[in-house]
Order: sequence, then structure tokens, then C-alpha cells
Amino acid sequence: MHKLLNIPFLVLTLSLITGIIIGYYSEIELKLVLTYQIIAITGLLVSWWYAKKIFKSTVGFSVLVIMTFTFFGITIVKINNPKHNSNYYTNLIKNDKNPNVISFHIKERLKPSTYYEKYIVNITSINQETTQGKLLIQIAKDSLNQKLTIGDSYVTFETLKPIATALNPNQFDYADFLSKQYVFHKINLKFEQLKPTDLHVFSIYRIAHLIRTDIHQNLASYNFNKKQLSIINALLLGQRQDIDSNTFNDYRDAGAIHILAVSGLHIGILLLILNSILKPLNHFRKNGKVAKTIFIILILWCFAVIAGLSPSVLRAVTMFSFIAIGMHIRSKTSIYNSLIVSMFALLCVRPLLLFSIGFQLSYLAVFAIVWIQPSLAKLYTPRFYIDTKLWETFTVTIAAQLGLLPLLLFYFHQFPLLFFISNLIIIPVLGIILGFGIIVIFLAEMQLLTDWIALIFGNFINAMNFIVYWVSKQEIFIITNIYFSFRMLITGYSFIISLIFTLKKTCSRNIITVLISSVLFLSTMIYERHLNLTKEELIVFHNYRNTTLGVLQNQYLRLFTKDSVSITAKNYLLKNYLIENNSKLHNTEKLNNIYHYKTKTILVIDSSSIYQIKKIHPDIIILTNSPKIHLDRVIQTLKPKLIVADGSNYKSYLDQWEKNCVKQNIPFHRTDKKGAFILN
Repeated sequence: MHKLLNIPFLVLTLSLITGIIIGYYSEIELKLVLTYQIIAITGLLVSWWYAKKIFKSTVGFSVLVIMTFTFFGITIVKINNPKHNSNYYTNLIKNDKNPNVISFHIKERLKPSTYYEKYIVNITSINQETTQGKLLIQIAKDSLNQKLTIGDSYVTFETLKPIATALNPNQFDYADFLSKQYVFHKINLKFEQLKPTDLHVFSIYRIAHLIRTDIHQNLASYNFNKKQLSIINALLLGQRQDIDSNTFNDYRDAGAIHILAVSGLHIGILLLILNSILKPLNHFRKNGKVAKTIFIILILWCFAVIAGLSPSVLRAVTMFSFIAIGMHIRSKTSIYNSLIVSMFALLCVRPLLLFSIGFQLSYLAVFAIVWIQPSLAKLYTPRFYIDTKLWETFTVTIAAQLGLLPLLLFYFHQFPLLFFISNLIIIPVLGIILGFGIIVIFLAEMQLLTDWIALIFGNFINAMNFIVYWVSKQEIFIITNIYFSFRMLITGYSFIISLIFTLKKTCSRNIITVLISSVLFLSTMIYERHLNLTKEELIVFHNYRNTTLGVLQNQYLRLFTKDSVSITAKNYLLKNYLIENNSKLHNTEKLNNIYHYKTKTILVIDSSSIYQIKKIHPDIIILTNSPKIHLDRVIQTLKPKLIVADGSNYKSYLDQWEKNCVKQNIPFHRTDKKGAFILN
């Protein structure tokens, strides 16, 4: 622990992280933050001068350091937000509903959906006024399925639409995900609606794209099949957009999904390969080790450029560049410091990386390996070379998994028990594939690649895919739908950390800490179960063209629908909701017209338009399937306190009903705007 506390950048980075969190979730104005920042820096300089004068640091100096870097974190969040820029595109749009002449160039290609090719673009002008900002462009797929080139410029005449937020509880919020990349609007169009221009924006991203395209075309001329090419593109070129869903799911279920994204694992393996290849430079007395470190860092960054400089690649290469320096210094503390300095540098440039799952997993995995693996390795002393390497790989895998386990359960709610098998086999093979793959790409670029070398490399890819496929099909060893709350995340990490301290040094204090943290974790589990057991709510889901109403009670959900719900729709609507509430689907029933929930009476008016039922005075009316009713008359007759309209209604009806309710001063909840209606 003392090693961590002695890391100079640790306190600064923790202060920065605190500031980023405050800056993101608070509405503090930039001017006010800058004022506080200047005051803190002034106080810090005065305190530093005083501490220097008396030859020792003061508590006040330490507090001011923390305050300064906390305010710095808040400041960089506010400054990085493009909405504070007067030239930002939203300041030029007078009406969201009107189409605009939009000029832009392609920045990044995203993973396509079933119906759309997706790109992030940089706006250059709107209605011939120079501006800036980023957009999501969704181009409908056609028979030609043409791809756009990074850096190419286009003009279109389209309406900007806000990216829809999640309308049902616990669903993945794509709008929130993109907002952390400062993307707030989208355009849906067909390829022919794009007008190309002669302007090509030359950037490092375009150069990387052209290099990757050339490599891909050269490899495609050999006997690699589509699946092999998609894996090669993912492993060596950082592009996994073309991996089919079945292959992607196999890697996920086998606990090997991290292999498909160029990240810390790949850069770490490449670092080890380069360190071995360039080892002879160590024998040069004068600056040999320095030259080796410089060469390693240069090659890592060249690889990063070819891999597309995506956030995960930038993150990994930055981190391992600092680790390479730490390896050169040959100090355990310097490796910790390298990790933290790289994190600090990345967050200074892109503060919202803090909220990226990939960022969190990358740093936790590397930190866990550095901190935990040496203690695990001491538990057994291998006698031979092969079992030494197997034991090293096994302990690295276990260390990384221990460090990531609570976070993986919190985000993904599943755990493959056979992860160590896939990783134990694949990680050593991955090193061979990466090294072999770089040689294959070089030979293909030089037109020297022979068919038999390509065949051998393709079989390596096939073997890896088969191992992953076999592990993923052992469904009995894949635990899914695991409930894991934020409280359990915190107490889970407290247990793991105390366990590792005990493993490093067995003493009564550490053993007591383990016992306390385990009791705390178990108590949290019991408390969470009690909360879920006592939670009750009625929910009207937003479901397009089909009314779906649920009643949650005693950790069971009763579902009422007008029409049958497909398995796909159930997964979309209910899977995350059931996991987050630690509940199960009890049964599915036909939708009724009247419900009594606690003290509330609820009337469902459907396409039959029947609403005059004797002795029924509803508190809430739910409008479904576009009933042809005169809403003013319904309100006057039934006098409801609230009206809800779900996704099964026509938009024109919803707009008219909303106006009626405003006129009658009745609250109106439309699920297409406000999301699912929840009655506790």
C-alpha cells in the first residue's frame, strides 16, 4: 500500500477525476469555475512560497493542491464542451424541423446496423455559414452497399434530428453514450442524397484509413474468407465493424471479447514482442536502453496510426508508452506511476473518457495484473519451462479477472466460468497471431506473400475461432442475468482489495479486514434483496404498435399485452429491466380495460373507443391503438387526474391529445417523448 501512497501523481489524478465528475454532473458556469481556479492557483503559489521558506510542506499546501486540480478537472470538462463555443452548429439552427444545407467530412465509420451504415462526421458549415460540431450520419443500406472514405467531404439538404434517448427503464441509452463524445444530432438519408465535393480533408485519420484500405485490398486478393478477413481487420487493423453477430457473440460468451478490440492486451503483447526483438540494444553501453525504449514507443504509435487511432487504441498506446518508460527505469513504483501519469494525460485531453467502459476496464485490468499477479505467482513454483509459461498466463488471467470481476458484473451481468480456458489457450496463440500477422501484412504489401503462408495464417485464425466457438457453446458454464448493483460493486471491490492485502501479507489485521468486508458484502446482498422484494410498480412500456403494461410485485413481473410479444421484443423491453430489478417474468396475459392498482383505478381505452363504463371513475386513462374519441368530452365525462398515451398511437393523435390536455389543464404523459410511465 505504501508504494501506491508514494506515487506522486496519484493524489493529482484522484483530484482531477473528482473534478471531472463534479464538472459533468453539475451546472456550474464556466466563468465561476475559472474564478475559483484562479483563486486556488494563487493560494497554491503563496502556500508553495511559504512552504519553501520554512523548508517543509504544510497541510494547507496539500489541501490547495487537491482543490487546484479538482477545479482543473471541472474546468477542462466545461472547456471541452463544444456547446460553450459561439461557433457551435446548434447556435445556427433556428428550427429543428426545417431542413438545412449541411457540409461535412467523414471522421469515423461505426459498426453498421441491420439497415444502416453509420458514420461520425465533422460539420464544416450549415446554410453556408462556417461552423463546427459532430453528427451521426445513418445511410440506408442498398444493393451496392458503398462505403464512405475518411476525410471525404459531402453536402446534403436534410433535417437534423435529436438522437433518441432510451424510452424504457434500464435500456442502453445510445443518446447518452454519444453525448459523451459530444454527438447530439443525427441525419438519416439514402446514399444518393449525398453530394460529394472536391474537398478532401487530409489528416492522420485519413492517412490511416487509406493505409488500412490498401492492406485490406491486398489481403482480400488471397484465399482468406470473409470471416478470416474480419478477424484480421479486428486484431491487426483495429476495425471490427464487419465481424458478424454470431462470431461476436461467441467471443463474448467465451469471455474473450477483449481479443476483438485492439486495446491494452494487444499493445501489451506487442510491447513484449518488441522488447524481446530489440533486446540486443541493451548491450550497447552508451544509450542502448534509451534507444530501445524510443524505438518501442515509435513502433507502438505507428501501429496506433494504422489501427485507426480509435479511443481504445489511443488509450492503450498512451498507457503502454509510459509503461515502456517504467520498464526502462526498472522500478515497480515507476510502473504504477506510468499508469497513473498516462491516465492523467489522457483525462486532461479528453476528460469524458473517464465514463468510457473501455477506459475503466483497460486501466483496472493492467493495474490488477501489476498488483495482484506477483502474489498469485508465488503460490506455486513451476519446475519446467512449459508449466512456468502456463502458470504465468494463468495467474495473469486470474489477476485481470479478479480486478475486473465486479465491474464486468455491474455492466454486463454475465460471467463465463470457462474464461480461463479460452484465455489460457488464446493469449499465447494471440502473441503468435499478432507477430505472424504483422509479417503477413508486410509480405502482402510487398507482393511477396505466398498462398501457403496465407493458408497457414488463415488456419491459425480458424483454430482460434473454433476454440472460442467451443467454449461459448458450453452454456452450462455461462452464468447470465446476474443482478449486481452499484452498492454491491463498491463492497465487492472492498472485499477483493482486502483479500489481496491478506494474500500479500497474512496478519491478524488483514484477516479481520477480510472478514469485515465479506460481512459487508453479504449484508449488501441481503439489503438489495429486501429492496427488490418490497419494490412494487405498474409500468406502461413504450412499445411501438403494441400496448405493453407490466405489474412488478414480489420480484415477479406480470405482463399484459394487446398482441403477443416476440422474443426479440421481450429482450428489448424486458431483459435489462428484469435484471436491474432482480426479477423474473411470471406470465403474459391479454390486456384488460380496467385495472385496480393500490388506490388507483386505471381505464384502458383502445381502438374500440369504449370508455363509458358504469360505476367506473378512473384516476388514470391509458390511450392505446389510436382510439377515435373526442378527448375533451372524455375528460369532462370521466374527470381523470392523468392521461397516458403509449407508443401504439399515431403521432398526429398524440399531438392533438397533448393540446387537448394542455387546454383542460390535465397532465399528459406520452411515452414517445417522456418514456415509459411508471406508477409506484
